[in-house]
Amino acid sequence: MGLGRTVFRLLFLGTFSALLVALAIRLLDEIAGRRRREAQVTARNLERAHEVADAYESELIELERTVLPGISIRS
Repeated sequence: MGLGRTVFRLLFLGTFSALLVALAIRLLDEIAGRRRREAQVTARNLERAHEVADAYESELIELERTVLPGISIRS
């Protein structure tokens, strides 16, 4: 009986410690402001996002022009 009770106490202590550590980390994250939950959308940010999207679209490789060694696209 003594061994089972000791194991139970150790499991409880480990679980409780893990919860305390998780809560402390979450609290410190909130205080430090490292985790941003809201993004501030401005006209400049939106314009920059459109510019980046247009740049990616202009650099897309067409599949018909792609030549891959040993792979036939048309088959």
